[in-house]
Amino acid sequence: MSEIVESLDQIPDAAYYVLSDDRFMSDWGPAAGRTNTIILPCDDEEEAQIVADNANARTDMDNVRIIRNPPELSEGILFSLMTREDASRWYRAGGFGNNEE
Repeated sequence: MSEIVESLDQIPDAAYYVLSDDRFMSDWGPAAGRTNTIILPCDDEEEAQIVADNANARTDMDNVRIIRNPPELSEGILFSLMTREDASRWYRAGGFGNNEE
């Protein structure tokens, strides 16, 4: 389950962040008229690549990117935070049927 981010202090410190635009959750409900972008904090570059690979394996995710700093909040985007505790499958190699080890 994700948490809506309304201020930067809600985003945990991390070495990397994976951002992904959720097509399914965008433009309705709390994201009406906006893109819903998921933030996934990662401990290191290897973990960020695993999370990005999992996001790219999903058909409902677009514009997957790895960044080093928390994203700047914008009115046109609803940011949702998903952490390892909330979404452990995203952090496992092959979590969505890709790159299974």
